[in-house]
Amino acid sequence: MRALASTPRPLLYLHRGGGGFFDLLLAQVTRARLPLFLHPVAMEEGWEAFLPCLKGLGFAGAVLEEAASVPEGVRLEAEAEKARRVDLLVPAGGGLLGQYTEGVALERLLAQRFPGARALWLGPLRFELAPFLRGLGEVHVAAPSYAEGDAFLARLPAPLRGRVALRPEEVRALVLRVDLLLLNTPRPPLDLAQPYHAALALAPGARAVAERVQLFLGPEDLWSGRVWAVLEGLGHTPLG
Repeated sequence: MRALASTPRPLLYLHRGGGGFFDLLLAQVTRARLPLFLHPVAMEEGWEAFLPCLKGLGFAGAVLEEAASVPEGVRLEAEAEKARRVDLLVPAGGGLLGQYTEGVALERLLAQRFPGARALWLGPLRFELAPFLRGLGEVHVAAPSYAEGDAFLARLPAPLRGRVALRPEEVRALVLRVDLLLLNTPRPPLDLAQPYHAALALAPGARAVAERVQLFLGPEDLWSGRVWAVLEGLGHTPLG
């Protein structure tokens, strides 16, 4: 990875104490000797007040550890427009350009590791991530209500929309039809994981599933892809 500029610039990192993604981002910046130095700040109510200062103070941008609603006046890249969320803000022209790097990283990871897979989403539904599941072959959801599950699936292309499972027996039936478990819960039901499954944990804490499936990817695998998406969004590109 190489930088487009040689003068070190601060990169604001707004966080709520998670830590894991920050460590990976810092490690890559250090390893590649990029002209960036991370400036972590606790993300509190009113964090948007930092934004008008980014360009004037010479910041390369602002990374949000957790995606947020779009601040007023921010222009959006296509991925952020789909999600209506941002997790990277970069000074551009006379304003800020909002990007959604978690979505970019998820779509790339699924395309690389699980193209065309039949998947079941377990745990709280994250509507902002639904458009980035389009590389899969079919997506089912376990949901607290049909309306919520159907609204999630409606954000996918029609050929990918699977079933909404409400009752435990419906979830168990769908488990037999899928190749991939998308785990957005730290404590997924272990009895649902089968030896022929792959599992992608979107939330920390689900590693107990790893012993029950043929392939397990944790949130750090998604974070690694997000590191690349963040650095690309800041104008740094892979060598060669």
